[in-house]
Amino acid sequence: MAADADIVLNTASDLTRAPAWLPAPVEVVGTGTGTVDLRWRDDRVRRYEVDLKAAEHRLAWHPAGDGGWAGELRVTEQGAGSSRVELLVEADDDVDAGEVRTVLDAALRALAAEVDQNFNVS
Repeated sequence: MAADADIVLNTASDLTRAPAWLPAPVEVVGTGTGTVDLRWRDDRVRRYEVDLKAAEHRLAWHPAGDGGWAGELRVTEQGAGSSRVELLVEADDDVDAGEVRTVLDAALRALAAEVDQNFNVS
């Protein structure tokens, strides 16, 4: 991404910005202090606890209850105002790996666009 790691991580960890970069079929239903409520592929809303580890350039989340996926976003500096971002999830065995990859790729593209739109204005 064309931004420093801190800018990317701050954008990703700002839960009020989550609806702008989490792609369909993920729907942000609500946010709270350190939590986000999401709906995906069904009508069930799941709450996730979000843990920002700024010094490590990591944002982790895990389900607050039953079901849902744990995951982590890692950002590393690449020099000259650019960053590398990895998005990892622990998905259920019954999901299509191709569909998961498509959603994760879309999330990374949308996060890059959100960072670019808000922080790289000329």
